[in-house]
Amino acid sequence: MIIVKDNFFSSDVSTLIERGSEAYPWSYYHKSDMGDPTHNKFFVSTLWDKSSDINFFYLLSKVIQKDVSYLSDCCCWRIIANGQVNGQNANWHTDHGDKTALYFPLTWSQDWGGSTYFKTEHAETEVKYLQNRLVIFDSNIFHYGSCPHVDNILRISIAFNWRKM
Repeated sequence: MIIVKDNFFSSDVSTLIERGSEAYPWSYYHKSDMGDPTHNKFFVSTLWDKSSDINFFYLLSKVIQKDVSYLSDCCCWRIIANGQVNGQNANWHTDHGDKTALYFPLTWSQDWGGSTYFKTEHAETEVKYLQNRLVIFDSNIFHYGSCPHVDNILRISIAFNWRKM
């Protein structure tokens, strides 16, 4: 199941998330599958995990859980930001945990690319990058984020990872 919710947060919260993305502490080491040497590296920033104190992103996860009944039987265990520039397509992969909510925080032109693709046994589905869009799906669905097609643009997605309680 793939659920797409546009204009998820209020415009004020959406703007706050976008502006805050300029200060994320990025590392360049992450891969969709760390054990696979053929997977491409991209930027990652850990925004919250179970060992962290409650912060803004944890509170966002509570808003998401409250407004998305599909996540009512889950608890969030990790929140990371993924960053990609031109040439850094991700690889097909599944996520850890049971469900994932991807949030797209940036103002974005469709000419820049940056869609997320999903592959199920029946079809391949494209979900375009759109600011303030939330995409919720079962973590075992193969997917990847495509990089922007223009230089000097960082494509950011925020992944909220969930486990069933």
